[in-house]
Amino acid sequence: MSNATLIDTTKCIGCRSCQVTCKQWNDMPAEQTQLQPSAGMQNPLTLSAKTLCVITAHEVDAPSAPGGMQYVFAKRQCMHCDEPACASACPVTAIHKTKEGPVVYDESKCIGCRYCMWACPWSVPMAEWDSLAPKIHKCDMCHDRALQPAPALRNGEALTGEDQKRFAAAIALPACVKQCPAGALKFGDREELLREARERMAASPGKYVDHVYGEREAGGTNMLYLASVPFAELGFPQVGTDALPRRSAVALGAVPPAVIGVGAALGGAYALHKRREEVAKVEPRSIKKAARPDAHDHHVEFAPVTSKLWTPANILLAALMAFGGVSFVARFALGLGRSTNLSDTWAWGLWIVFDLVWIAVAAGAFATAGLIYVFQRKDLYSIGRSAVLMGLLSYSFVTVTLLADLGMPWHFWQLALNAPEHSAMFEVSWCVGLYVTVLLAEFLPVPFERWGMKAAMETWKRWSPVYVVFAISAFVYLMSRNLVYTGLAAATFGFMAWAFRAQPGKKAEPIMLAIAAVTFSTMHQSSLGSLFLLMPDKLAKGWWSPVMPVYFFLSSVAAGVALMVIVEMWIAKGFKRALRMEQLASLGKIAFLALATYLAFRVGDLAVRGQLATALTGAEAGLLLAELLVGGLLPLAILGSAKLRANPRTLFLGSLLATLGIVFNRMNVVVFAMNLKGAAPQIAPQGYFPSVVEWGISIGLVAATIFLFGLVARHLPVLPKQEGPAAAEAARGADAAA
Repeated sequence: MSNATLIDTTKCIGCRSCQVTCKQWNDMPAEQTQLQPSAGMQNPLTLSAKTLCVITAHEVDAPSAPGGMQYVFAKRQCMHCDEPACASACPVTAIHKTKEGPVVYDESKCIGCRYCMWACPWSVPMAEWDSLAPKIHKCDMCHDRALQPAPALRNGEALTGEDQKRFAAAIALPACVKQCPAGALKFGDREELLREARERMAASPGKYVDHVYGEREAGGTNMLYLASVPFAELGFPQVGTDALPRRSAVALGAVPPAVIGVGAALGGAYALHKRREEVAKVEPRSIKKAARPDAHDHHVEFAPVTSKLWTPANILLAALMAFGGVSFVARFALGLGRSTNLSDTWAWGLWIVFDLVWIAVAAGAFATAGLIYVFQRKDLYSIGRSAVLMGLLSYSFVTVTLLADLGMPWHFWQLALNAPEHSAMFEVSWCVGLYVTVLLAEFLPVPFERWGMKAAMETWKRWSPVYVVFAISAFVYLMSRNLVYTGLAAATFGFMAWAFRAQPGKKAEPIMLAIAAVTFSTMHQSSLGSLFLLMPDKLAKGWWSPVMPVYFFLSSVAAGVALMVIVEMWIAKGFKRALRMEQLASLGKIAFLALATYLAFRVGDLAVRGQLATALTGAEAGLLLAELLVGGLLPLAILGSAKLRANPRTLFLGSLLATLGIVFNRMNVVVFAMNLKGAAPQIAPQGYFPSVVEWGISIGLVAATIFLFGLVARHLPVLPKQEGPAAAEAARGADAAA
């Protein structure tokens, strides 16, 4: 039995007794409001953390009524969906659907990610912005009253079955239903209420529109409405009949088999390329050269950079870091609401944009690992360490941003205890966390080499593949809770760890770490797109797509490789080093191929869905054209020319435009292409511009990444060793290019 409430707006007299009773039962404080002329008698305008239900007032045309107008009142609160998007979004099951019907919230589990606020098509969940621990608030259909057991005794006598039924009818129902003096609200079994709704419509032809709102909306809800006018005239959104969680369930259900498939494919690619390398070694030199010019081994010696640390640039970076540190302290001292400009409309802001952008452009770490070790592009080996270090710093600071963004980060351990069915936030959290450990494992040989820690290096060689098998298997289990999938993942990666083990007398390659890096990155880069599958009503059609996970992954590869070109050029400029144009031109070609694949998929998806013409002529057409032309086709034309790739200036320009195009895409997805209508009933959206604290933390973390990269490069062998007059001449070339 699933309980529901039938709300007959033709009987509602707008007395607001339900609104007042809700506050009393839930011990909600009053809030200071004022009447808005545009909203007539409605007060307050929207739901909030202090108001869980509100009566909306509507003037509608009624030629037969006095004055040709009539008032229609509608009670608005949580819709209690059969398949709630808010519960699907929650990574810790703090919001969940009960078997009795209500969707309830458990503050003891909540980490304060506020994903539920954007996932809800009615914009019902609201945050307690004025609290240092901003909990989520929403109607729970007085679930505590419904669960309240009837007393066993009354005046010393046992209650009969009939007495208990009367108790349930009088007490164990929502407070608003019990209080309604006009009989506009009725509580009971959902199917029985649907039958009664149809009987009322049949008994009074012309009194009601032929639509029970909530019967099929978003897959069906436990709040059912009858009205005398179309629901659109009462401000009810048209959310479709599909349950939103089904969209993300498909994408996230594919993660466990995808992990196994991607890992196996990478292992097969490595074995194939390794075999080709072995064959090439025994072929005549002329055949080898014709087959693959870059097949020879590239022996690179790495060394710390000898350069002054406290340059004017680093002093500026240190000042920005200090500003970021002060902002971080202010964030927790003042609370999320007082330190940011976030609201019930803009539950996500600059920090989410920052995370999505940073994770996308940090994809250079997994892309270079895959190229160097899986596809045996040893000509790119010299940039591998800088790519891994940049990825390790970037992802580490992404977690710092997440700590600042979470309302209650001290509940992070709930991620290890709960198993949501298909939460993209849950997948991204675990995947990013495990990927950071893989990046750390990839980088550990650098300090081991610097300080001659041979025993530690041998331990790393022996146990890093074992850790990969453990991490992948744990991840698959967390995503599926399926022992078959977990066993297949352990067997697949365990076999590869055995097959690719270091042979006696041969140099060991971190191939298992590289495979894990690419696998984890493929999963979380795509799942960042899955976050927005629950928001087709908010994100413009030029960006929202059922295949968002795919285009998020493809775009991250293009952005990551292009950014590595920029980073390498900045390194050459900052440390006055040689500009390795042969490797950079190769990266530029790879960026071209990745960008071409992404753009073809992106435009093709718009065309297949029939959205291309609309997207190019609609309100957001300028945003899409700027993204696809300036950040897509223009860098594609530059990077597609071997001559332009060989020129440092044009290579830099093409890589910069490609990176900015993906950055702009992420900004559009979170901010510019979002159509947010504010808290229910979605009539008073609030604006947003990041606060000083939001900017301070973001800028401070970017400065920390750049500063720490330089610091590490000065103390550890991250960059290739350079010496002699040729290096000095190359350094002058780097200055000229930059």
